[in-house]
Amino acid sequence: MNQEQKEYISLINQSKKETVLIKKTGWEEVNLSEHEHQKHQIIYTLSGTLHIQIEESNYFVPEKHIAWIPPGSKHILSSNNRRVSLVIFYLDLSGKTNEHPYRDFSVYSTHNVVAENLRFIASKGPVIQQSEFPDLYDFTLSFFRLLPTINPHMENLLKTKVIPNDERIRPVLEYLIQHAHENLKIEEVAERFGFSVRNLSRLLHDSGIHFNRYLNQQRVTRAIELFTDGKKNIQEVAYEVGFNTPNNFNRVFKQLTGMSPGCYGREIKKGSLV
Repeated sequence: MNQEQKEYISLINQSKKETVLIKKTGWEEVNLSEHEHQKHQIIYTLSGTLHIQIEESNYFVPEKHIAWIPPGSKHILSSNNRRVSLVIFYLDLSGKTNEHPYRDFSVYSTHNVVAENLRFIASKGPVIQQSEFPDLYDFTLSFFRLLPTINPHMENLLKTKVIPNDERIRPVLEYLIQHAHENLKIEEVAERFGFSVRNLSRLLHDSGIHFNRYLNQQRVTRAIELFTDGKKNIQEVAYEVGFNTPNNFNRVFKQLTGMSPGCYGREIKKGSLV
């Protein structure tokens, strides 16, 4: 984290409760070490994708999605895309927002109405103060308080790293993340880490993990990153992330995202996932 970023985090923590801060990033790399602040942070991935680590859980935020980070949550921001553009809102949503879902980390998809409101609010930044613009300030808080109720919640799909119940399988999960593009079989992985297939399957199951589904989640996550970069076609992406045929890739991608890779790519290009 550079000095400018440290100073901005300090500015957030020192800002008044009745102040909304808005930060827009250009086309730049994202790699922020662990930090926290005392306001809600809402990140809109305008271009590129984002990984957010909170404790030992890693969440994936695709392009044109929203990450909701509660105050006091220590988190790390990074991206595997070369260039990322974000719009970030910092505001105090205390009071009734101490209850679920406001106090929990979440990832949301968006639609046109939400995106237009995000653009409108962002255009009024970098600071919205209640004392200067009371109506705009009230609208901004009302909009973000409604946000969790008007957007589909996607945490289950996009949680790409989990905390295992048994420390023995932690290196196994790390290995699956790093080698998801390979033709991995549970028999080979079990032998590599000194487990029987039955024992490894049981340990994974006890942590709520299914071997093939976990592997496919890592592959689909990487595929979305590659689609966002826009340099490879569907067939090239399918083979690069570890599927043996494009048809198999299409089937798994649709199972996990609700749409085919081709449809996802077209929606991103025309902006209707905004």
